[in-house]
Amino acid sequence: MTRFVKRKRHCCGLRAFSKDLQTLISQLQAAGIDNPRRELTLLIAFLQNRSYTDVFFEPAISGEDFDRLVPLVQRRCNNEPLSKIIGQREFWSLPFKVTADTLDPRPDSETLIQAVLEHFPDHDIPLTIIDFGTGTGCLFLSLLSEYPNSLGVGVDISDAALAVAQQNAGRLGLDQRASFIKGNWAEGMQGTFDVLISNPPYIGLNDLLEDSVKQYDPHQALYAGEDGLAAYRALLPQLPALMHPYSLAFLEIGLGQGDTVRWVAKQAGLVFLATYPDLSGIERVVVFGKSGPGH
Repeated sequence: MTRFVKRKRHCCGLRAFSKDLQTLISQLQAAGIDNPRRELTLLIAFLQNRSYTDVFFEPAISGEDFDRLVPLVQRRCNNEPLSKIIGQREFWSLPFKVTADTLDPRPDSETLIQAVLEHFPDHDIPLTIIDFGTGTGCLFLSLLSEYPNSLGVGVDISDAALAVAQQNAGRLGLDQRASFIKGNWAEGMQGTFDVLISNPPYIGLNDLLEDSVKQYDPHQALYAGEDGLAAYRALLPQLPALMHPYSLAFLEIGLGQGDTVRWVAKQAGLVFLATYPDLSGIERVVVFGKSGPGH
């Protein structure tokens, strides 16, 4: 078991603790944490409610803060995501609150934002947007930040996740254009929307996951039946009723799921329009229109 260093409480600069801090950095490195010095700086910034840049250029830590830092480093060494420890994750250059009740926003999901921007290049257009399985609200709220004349609704079955999304909307100054509704996908929804988005759970029950994901992200937001496709089978048939002829639906998908998702969408009366890879070249987002005039 890893031993963590503690020191007597007294105020001093970072350099006075340099040996002990280096020990913490070494422990993070031994636990397989990438860029451990950066992560330690982020933890100190969190403890002191300072920016990363301030801590990096003007480091100062008290003995009391050091004692509080040690258990946080231990949690990180136990593979708990940094975002879950500090309660925040950046997405689309925006800060989002995260909790144990929400899936961590991931860079691959930014592919969906890029896809919407490509199809709707006019940022002044007044879009109506609906996000199914909104979680933290990162997709929905990032789009609202890009389209200042747009508004919409985030849907989730989890009360706890909806509370987090509502807080994120308020923190980002988007709460006047964002509504949140508890719902099971699109059941009971009415009206039509210009943009329909979703990053549903798409992990199969027997698929392998990293411990940091399996242990700390909510399983309801990860798993979707034996093959990971249950959410698409439930959601896609519900979408045409919420689409007008020029609506577009953007869905994130998992590795190797594109063909099956396209088939399910076709059976639901949707027309496949485009696909977008993530930074690793993996097909990540598929775009559909409603069959008939307009597509």
